[in-house]
Order: sequence, then structure tokens, then C-alpha cells
Amino acid sequence: MAATTGQGRVPGEPTPIPAARPRRGPGRRSGTAGQGAAAVQRDDQLGRRIRALRTERGLTLSGLAGRVGITRSFLSSVERGLAYPSLLVLRSIAAALEVPVFLLFTAPEENGLVVRRESRKVIRPPGAPVSYELVSPDVRHKIEMIIVRLLPGLDSAAMAHEGEECALVLRGRVAIQVGDVEYELNEGDSIYYDSGLPHKARALGDEQAEIVSAISPPNF
Repeated sequence: MAATTGQGRVPGEPTPIPAARPRRGPGRRSGTAGQGAAAVQRDDQLGRRIRALRTERGLTLSGLAGRVGITRSFLSSVERGLAYPSLLVLRSIAAALEVPVFLLFTAPEENGLVVRRESRKVIRPPGAPVSYELVSPDVRHKIEMIIVRLLPGLDSAAMAHEGEECALVLRGRVAIQVGDVEYELNEGDSIYYDSGLPHKARALGDEQAEIVSAISPPNF
């Protein structure tokens, strides 16, 4: 995707608007990250899945906690269902285990071809401006599809990961920043980009916005 920030924009491309200054989000605490931070929507099996993936990889509690940057005792509490991690810590755990985040919410026996609306896996950090719903059956194939819902006025956290991404605006108006360029998209517009570049989104106007995003390989 060729992006231009001045004159000479290719007709038909999303309209670039000046890049917004990144907003400072809640800082990550060292040692006890995730304690006192906003937690993702509760899944009572999350801790068991983390433990299973950790033991499959031959990692000790201390080994995984060290990779993630949290204490051994906090990770133990997460695995036993006594504590729940923030989305930031959850992404770090998934990265340390080398799996997409949504794999932590999907049991192998639940995977299939059809996903009913009421059965979607959801990550919804309380108080955060964004939620994510997995609409593909699982994250074990070559493509992952998610619905992103954005509250108006606030940026989602910037992220970068391996692969490519194509996003379609289902509802509302959205500003998507890729690298240093921000694009304004209206309902029905889409954007394709290298997801290795830092990217984030925010809803414009006073209404919630919805995006469906295809990611390959699965990485969220």
C-alpha cells in the first residue's frame, strides 16, 4: 500500500490526515504488572490453558514469569484462577508462549467451522475504549478475523506484529494510524497494511465504531 502525506495522493486511497500525537496510556508496572490494572473479560478456564501451554513448552512458573516481567506468585495466582491479568500482561504471556492471544481463550475441542454470535470469544478490558471479538473458529489456521469495537474519542493501544492485515469499517468513522500516517475511513471503507508497522485506531465523532479485521498469520 503506497501512502502519501502531501500532494500527489493516488485517487481512491483513504484520505490521509495529519498524524495525531500518540496518547500516553496507563504505564506498565514492573514486577507485579497486571495487579490493579484493567482486566480482560473473565474466563474461568484461562489459567488452566496458560498452565497447559507452559508445561507443554517445558517452562517453569519462574521461567515464564521472567519472560513476561511479572512475579512468580502473580503468575501462579493467574493459573489457579485467583487473579486475572490485564490485557497488556495477557499479550505478553501469549508472546512468551509463542501463541496468539485468542488461543488462550479457545479450547481445542471447541474448534469447528461455524461460530455462533453468542459463542464468540471476547476480550473486553473494563474501562478501556476498545473490545475484540474472535469471529473465525480459532487461531490455528492461516487467517484470523476479529471485530473491533471502539468507543469515541480514545485511541486503542498501538501494536505491531508479524503479518498483514486488512480492516473494513462496518459502522461509524475511524482514524487508523499506520506508522506515522493516519487515515480517516468512513463506513464501508477498508485499508490494507503491513502489521509489522505500529498501528492503532480510534472512533471519530460521537458514536461507537466497528471494524472487522482479517489478520494473517493469526497474531492477536
